[in-house]
Amino acid sequence: MIVRNTVWGWPVVVEMTLLAIASLAVVWAYYFWRRGDTRYAAVGGVLGVLFPAIALGILASELLKPPTAGMLVLPIFNPNGNHFSWMVWGATGISLLILWSLLFTLPMIRPLAKIAVWGRNRAVMNVLGLLMAAFGVYVALYTGLLLAYERGVPFWHSASVPLLAFFMGLAAGSGLYALLGKTEAGRWTAIGSGLTVLTYGAHLHLSTLGPSAAMFSAAGAMSDPLTTGGLILALAAATLTTWGKKPALAAGGALAIMAVFLIRASLILWGAWEFP
Repeated sequence: MIVRNTVWGWPVVVEMTLLAIASLAVVWAYYFWRRGDTRYAAVGGVLGVLFPAIALGILASELLKPPTAGMLVLPIFNPNGNHFSWMVWGATGISLLILWSLLFTLPMIRPLAKIAVWGRNRAVMNVLGLLMAAFGVYVALYTGLLLAYERGVPFWHSASVPLLAFFMGLAAGSGLYALLGKTEAGRWTAIGSGLTVLTYGAHLHLSTLGPSAAMFSAAGAMSDPLTTGGLILALAAATLTTWGKKPALAAGGALAIMAVFLIRASLILWGAWEFP
């Protein structure tokens, strides 16, 4: 009988995958803006608004009770919030990522450029871009920190999980731009995908050393097609994006995003609170 985590399921996998894509895509958005490529900068900026907003909606529906769902926007400023919870700090980071991404992107959308007058000031745009990129990295790490501090799930309670989350963000966010044919993102897609494989492999091995609940989760994850498929796709993505040719680059970028989704699913769904 397959026993998986029944509390945080597929919606949370989707939420964290969307955050992984957006988190490093906004870093690339700032990079391309600095190079004067506002078209591709706007792509990452829009995703930095859209994907985290969807993620907050999933967070509200899946992880919080309806009466508290409205507190998700900048909950760190809510006097009744639990400021010792990574959920509060994470939701605040996601909210600010949306804000900085929105302010950064509006001047690059032609119908709104006349209203977004701050876009005419390069110093202001640099500050907004740096804030957006910094909060993107923070959100990537947060998806791992949230799990790592869940002491009730030994499979997640590991220092490797925040690193894994960052590398998945690097693979997915860079993979998005590789999918769009940007050769600059190819090398980083390969690096992120390769480090994702190494880190998840190390995490699974360390989990087999105990405690018992972590050993059970690791054994289940290692026998799950989600894990096998995710690792194979990540290795394929690393190989294809290393070549640098546009067709291979696009295929590798797509595979990197798919790999992140499957590995995230393996990590989340096998994080059992209880086991036989």
